[in-house]
Amino acid sequence: MKISASALFIAAGVGAAVLPREAVFQVTEFSAGCIAHSTQCLYYFKLLQPGTMQTEPQTCKQLVTANNDGTLPDVKEGTCEATSRTFDVVRSASGLTFTVSQPVTPSSNQTGTHLIPSDQLKMSNEPNAVVQSYVGPTAFDLE
Repeated sequence: MKISASALFIAAGVGAAVLPREAVFQVTEFSAGCIAHSTQCLYYFKLLQPGTMQTEPQTCKQLVTANNDGTLPDVKEGTCEATSRTFDVVRSASGLTFTVSQPVTPSSNQTGTHLIPSDQLKMSNEPNAVVQSYVGPTAFDLE
């Protein structure tokens, strides 16, 4: 009975596809929004790393200047309290890519990412206060 190398490769690939990905970080209490009648937006969330000795989530937040059209802006190296973890937010046509990073060695980082789809971002229609806010789930995993 002969088994070809390609059959083994395909079987191994199928088996690997069924394994769930583990979260690098868990986010709770996530909110993001631009403040009406202001030029500022706030990103806020709590962050926990599962599978470690961390038992209390850390608070992460960043106050940033809104885009000219009132939409949530990009963030580069937003801060998390009492830790070296940082977060980035990058806008694209499909939504906001939200990434948390923590140094592991001087030359490498551990990162987790989550796409916030465009349909979870809402523009307000208040007079003189057209601003964007996040309306999706407040808890999600970063993989």
